Amino acid sequence: MHLLFDLVERRYLPDWGVVARELNRIGRLPVVAYEPSSVSSMRDARAHAEVALEGLGWEKVYDFCERLYGHLPQEIGYEDNFSGYTVEVARGEMQTYIATELQRLFLEEDLAYEFTEGAVRRRGRKHTVELVAKSQVVLGDSRLLSARKHFDKSLQFFRNPTHPDYENAVKEAVCAVEAAGKTLFPIAKASTLGDLVKWLGSTTEVAVPKAICLTLTGVYAFRSGGDGVGHGGANGGKATLEVTEYLLAVCASQIIYLVDLANSLEVDIPF
Repeated sequence: MHLLFDLVERRYLPDWGVVARELNRIGRLPVVAYEPSSVSSMRDARAHAEVALEGLGWEKVYDFCERLYGHLPQEIGYEDNFSGYTVEVARGEMQTYIATELQRLFLEEDLAYEFTEGAVRRRGRKHTVELVAKSQVVLGDSRLLSARKHFDKSLQFFRNPTHPDYENAVKEAVCAVEAAGKTLFPIAKASTLGDLVKWLGSTTEVAVPKAICLTLTGVYAFRSGGDGVGHGGANGGKATLEVTEYLLAVCASQIIYLVDLANSLEVDIPF
């Protein structure tokens, strides 16, 4: 509500009627016609907005945040007889301000979500976020495009604020590890992550501890046998929020490790 007051005062939002109508719509409350030129009508709209916002569940509040950014702002400008129409505050400038303030609120409240690119996305714990960020850096190489696409899809499935898909998040994260490994070690001639692990455990080209190979085998096994994750597995355990976040962190670490391992080889590698 503090942010909404600020936006109305700045004229980034036309009036309280616009805010109240959108909140009433998202909350499936009765339609109310507000009159912008009426002080009492705007007072009612402000009161209705506060009641509606208090009554929304978290998922619908996140929906409102996205609408607040993407739909409600209208540029401020004026027209005169000399210079025509002049924009005082562009819509994009308003959206930048709204996005910054929403993200600030999310961080202040220590929410598990963030507001980026106009959408609410699951953030994850600090440790996971840091590892994911590091893996995104090493996946920036154009030759790891396939792996990056898989990992980006995994994050999208995980971060969906209303319908997170943990099974597909796990599958895509492990596929990212597999794609990165196959690209980084073409001499392994591996068609699957399992094949790559076997090669890593037997080759003299690199020295990978057996215990580390087991971690790679473990995520591949869960991707293949986890409940609903892959191959119709039904006995490998459920991809819960906690398991999925753990797998994301592990897969991010594995991608970083494989890149570092490939960089240590005295062969032609993509870095």
